This record gives sequence, structure tokens and C-alpha cells, in this order.
Amino acid sequence: MNYFKLAGVIAALSVSSQIKAQDIQFVAADNSQETKLCVSAVNNELDTMKGQLFRMGMGDAVRRNVNRITCNDMSVAKFAHKYRAQDTFVYLNNRSAYGNKAKPSVTINDLAQTNSSDEPIIVYVSSAR
Repeated sequence: MNYFKLAGVIAALSVSSQIKAQDIQFVAADNSQETKLCVSAVNNELDTMKGQLFRMGMGDAVRRNVNRITCNDMSVAKFAHKYRAQDTFVYLNNRSAYGNKAKPSVTINDLAQTNSSDEPIIVYVSSAR
């Protein structure tokens, strides 16, 4: 019986974290290919992001671009991880150099804390080479 209670708590936590993640809008600061890559990575659009990476270069160039491009002063993998873009994070983290990999950690969020505004948070995304 305790397993069902635990499963319910885990399901509630995952739904609440998904709802919170959907309250963020990512706006490109410019129209560069790198910024578009950052926006697709943080929006968890894996196929779009892969297409953008391959348009920038095939083979080893994909790995170089993953390690070369930064989004808001962090590696693309760390940026995707910060905003819980799980699919793109896994893809990018597997292709990142050790220093650019995100190291997952456990955090505890106060579920009783409420956001006073129903408006989404806007994050402006920029890239650098």
C-alpha cells in the first residue's frame, strides 16, 4: 500500500514541476543559428535542435559545436539541464566534453510556495561562440 502512496507523491511532484517549467517563455535575443539552437534546446525540441546542429556541420563538427556554443554564458547541455529540457539535455550531455557536462543533483522545492503572478517568466536567450 505504501508503494501506491509513494507513486502518487512522485506523480504529483513530476506534474507540478512540468507545470512550473511551462510558465517560462524563451525569447531569442538575435536571429543567429546559435541562438536558435539554444532556444530549441531549452524548449526540449530534440528533432529541431538536431537539424540545426547538422546544418552547422556533420560528424565531428556536431561535437565541436555542442562544446563551442554557449547559451546565456553556460554550455548548451547545462542550459538545457537548468530549465529541465530532459530530451535535449541527454542528447547534448552525451556529446559534451567533461567540463561542459551538467552534473545532475538533487534539489528540494517548497511545494507550499506559490507564485504571486500568473504571468509567464520571460528569459531572453543569447549565444556566443
